[in-house]
Amino acid sequence: MASIRATDLTKYNAGHPRQPPNLRLALRDAYESRTALLGTWLGIPSQHVAGIVASTATDFVVVDGEHTPNSATLISDTIQTLRAHSGNQILPLVRLPAHTHDWAAWALDAGACGIIMPHTETVEQVRDLIDYVKFPPYGKRSFPPYVLLPIDNQKADTNGMNVFETANEHIAVIPQIESKLGVENAEAILQMAGIDAIMIGQTDLRLDVGGSFEVAAQYIARLEDVALKYKKPILSIVEAKDIPAKMERGYTMLLVAADVPALALGLQSSLEKARTRASTKL
Repeated sequence: MASIRATDLTKYNAGHPRQPPNLRLALRDAYESRTALLGTWLGIPSQHVAGIVASTATDFVVVDGEHTPNSATLISDTIQTLRAHSGNQILPLVRLPAHTHDWAAWALDAGACGIIMPHTETVEQVRDLIDYVKFPPYGKRSFPPYVLLPIDNQKADTNGMNVFETANEHIAVIPQIESKLGVENAEAILQMAGIDAIMIGQTDLRLDVGGSFEVAAQYIARLEDVALKYKKPILSIVEAKDIPAKMERGYTMLLVAADVPALALGLQSSLEKARTRASTKL
């Protein structure tokens, strides 16, 4: 079991940097080969931090719009920074801050290849998400006139597909299920043709069922079973010790790092080591 980053992720690129890389194919390749994409949360609203993260070996990055004060402009610039500083190796996703089409449009116009919608509970919400992400005839995404300019080959075909077909083929639709109601509707949600993966919000699910780890584990297991039944990859936070078992349960996109705790824990570890040395009597 290895990270797919051991291969060249540029093979999933589209014909132009403003067009999204093919996350849907990367997901299928990882799922079918029983490998995993290893990812990082990006919570600090900073292009400079994004550039640092892009220099690492992370396969994908989730730019969080839900729990950070990221503006639409900064999210757009961050996606381009991630792509540029990684040599077009990183697969950028965005978690939306709201169930509205505007944030999805801004992220997609910047080149995001995956959209995560938090607090998904119903088929109707997922249908709306698909409409936000897909161009007609599969959705209602509108033409982005300020991105697809008639210069610099921005409308170049990719593998015989025009820019709209490329976007529909490449961009992954990922509802985040993190409530009892969401799990109860998972069977109907995961049968929908436009869904490429699901994200499991483990902590919020535990809070929603009353705070019990045992009850939450039962709901998570139910959700995993449905995902396996319909062969839908799972995205979630995973600790290193749990990776083999999680991969057996269909976890294909593993969030294994995050900028904020990495900064805090790294600094704290260095300070504790220094304080121990400084307090040692000569």
